[in-house]
Amino acid sequence: MRRFVTFVLLCLLFVSVNEFVFPTSTPAHAQSNFDSNNIIRATVLLHQVYTNPQGEVIITCEGSGTLVSANGLILTNAHTALSSDRCRSDRIVISLTLRLGEAPVPTYYAEVVGANRGYDLAVLQIVSTLDNRPVNRNTLLLPFVELSESETVQLDDTVEIVGYTLPSSNGSGGTAEVVRGTITGFTSESRIGTRAWFKSKAIIPGSMTGGGAYDLDGRLIAIPTVEAASSDGTNIDCRRVQDSNGDGRVDQQDVCIPVGGFINAMRPSRLARGLILAARLGLQAETRTESAAGTGSGQPSFSRLFFSPGVNAAGMPTSVVGGMPAGTTELYLFFDYANMRDGMIYELRVSRDGVPDATFGLAPATWNGGATGLWYIGSSAQVWPNGVYEFSLFINGARSGDVAKITIGGPAPMTPAISDILFGVPTAEGSLASAGNVLPVASVINCEFIYNNMTADLQWRRVWYYEDIKLPEEPAEQWTDGANGKKAITVSAPPDQALQPGRYRLEIWLNERLAATSDFIMIGGQVVYNTEIFSNLNFSNGIDTINRVVGTTFPNTITALALSFNWRDVAAGTPWMWRWSVDDNALFEQTQTWQGAATGENMWVQLRARSTIPDGTYRVELIVGGVVRSTSTVRVGLGQLPVSVFGVAEGVQLQGEIVDSETGQGIPGVAVIVLKVEYNVADFTRDMGEVYAMSTTDSNGQFTFSRLLARGSTAQFYSLIILAEGYLPLSSDGLEVADDTVSPITLRLELNKD
Repeated sequence: MRRFVTFVLLCLLFVSVNEFVFPTSTPAHAQSNFDSNNIIRATVLLHQVYTNPQGEVIITCEGSGTLVSANGLILTNAHTALSSDRCRSDRIVISLTLRLGEAPVPTYYAEVVGANRGYDLAVLQIVSTLDNRPVNRNTLLLPFVELSESETVQLDDTVEIVGYTLPSSNGSGGTAEVVRGTITGFTSESRIGTRAWFKSKAIIPGSMTGGGAYDLDGRLIAIPTVEAASSDGTNIDCRRVQDSNGDGRVDQQDVCIPVGGFINAMRPSRLARGLILAARLGLQAETRTESAAGTGSGQPSFSRLFFSPGVNAAGMPTSVVGGMPAGTTELYLFFDYANMRDGMIYELRVSRDGVPDATFGLAPATWNGGATGLWYIGSSAQVWPNGVYEFSLFINGARSGDVAKITIGGPAPMTPAISDILFGVPTAEGSLASAGNVLPVASVINCEFIYNNMTADLQWRRVWYYEDIKLPEEPAEQWTDGANGKKAITVSAPPDQALQPGRYRLEIWLNERLAATSDFIMIGGQVVYNTEIFSNLNFSNGIDTINRVVGTTFPNTITALALSFNWRDVAAGTPWMWRWSVDDNALFEQTQTWQGAATGENMWVQLRARSTIPDGTYRVELIVGGVVRSTSTVRVGLGQLPVSVFGVAEGVQLQGEIVDSETGQGIPGVAVIVLKVEYNVADFTRDMGEVYAMSTTDSNGQFTFSRLLARGSTAQFYSLIILAEGYLPLSSDGLEVADDTVSPITLRLELNKD
């Protein structure tokens, strides 16, 4: 806010402008170094606050965030932005670093416009100044950063983590800091895949949660994330920094601001792209309430911990192992969960030979798997050192389930093994057509698996479960199928009866040792060799619209866009997912548990717009068992997004320094203004709508524009205005940017005292 006020005052004082000539030469090479100055300016401090009965503003929680658009969109953690029992709030205060090396200045209020509690990510929008004046987002021109393609990050890549340090004892924020580290590993997690988390051994304080991790080109690759010890208010490390009860002292009676431990895990930025895009487009998603996200009604718990050396396409373990050879690079901990809720805090602690090892663990993070099922956490990128490992899981700071142990080291064992359990539908040729661990409701379950190193003295048995209830167990059998090969098995319902839809499980035991296990879902009806679950997909201009119209094309004047569909044989509690995208860019994705009737009509998912649904080609995918079961597309308006999806930094960066002509010393606080290409200095009427971008020099007189100068099919010519209190203004037209202009353009300008 101070920066904007300074700019307005200087513009009002501006009467005549001295002209200068831009240099004609360009730098000899492009610069791709990390620009900490711009990133620090784009990093904000967030405070959740509320007003007590005495009219005092009380801070309850704080964290870091990152501006991802010039008009005030902020990416951060959900737990630093959403009001909760632990972080009571009715407003979010945004503080900006106006001068490098100094504490941030409270400047704006922001609102949450999108959040994913499971991923612990949220997008905020700046909405007003601290005196409650609405902000025109189109005139903010704030520094911002660009998201990177986080999928390209590799082990040992150097990263720069930016966020705010802990507050001082008087409640004021610390300064924005940069911590350098390297990517030391990737943590896998169910439903997200092998890169659910980036790991680093850098010493990152918990107050940097919600900030940013950057590659050396200054693009955002991840969001540092750590939760306090529990979500129910117990076992929390916190700091009392404010006299919240008005008794004149800061003590144990005051509000304690939660502070997480050191951060070693970061969410990849790709998981935030949909939230940011939806916020830019002004869209929100909703669905019929009878299929709401599942919430367990009993005590949350983890159980049946075991290890697997791999994960198949359906997210199931390839086999079950009790040890792994030296040089192992891939290992996963599987476990059952029940009565969980997205946003709960869970943690995985790992020790090796009795010494805590955070490399393969997971610091307190938010749960994102729904109420009940089978989950995994693991790693497939780095070598697991030899040793005896112990794994312990925690929910809300309390341990849940048994300690799981595994030994890594020595040669690969030649023990009997069962692996790669596959469920499917028999084809006419007698083979098994895989349905991705999803079977149509029928009277027979068909399954096959791989076996190796088997011997004739082995006893093996199968154990079947339906919705966690053990079915009548079959007796153990002597193994008679040879040492290596593939075996098919079936289980049948009573004559003339179908098995019930729902979640099933198969366990295969060898001599009382669990050798393999897999879950599958029986749902829908068989169509050829596949499963039909959803049908009659229809788009309309909104579920509640008075003049509801069904179609495949709509004008860009509609305010809602809905997809309705029918379903068959879906058991209550079955997990399913819906996903919205536009022009092949993900928007929303949510896993829910089915709560409706087994068969019915007119389930729906819907987009609502802040104003109208933007032009684009929209797609909805309905997913069960990790596989898209039904999909449909619809066109709105021209069928293509009218603007760039993200603030992509494609162009030429303008940077430089402004010095006093007499002393040669840098001048702080200088307003550097670039006009839009259709305006020159003579046309400038001090209207912010004429400004393309704006920057302010730091304490050394240096400036960098976060918005790049756009290249066009023909040369673009920009005008520059320099305004500083106590100095003569300076300006020039004709800053040329062409297709071959080398980035950055670096200027050194001298100002004469007034």
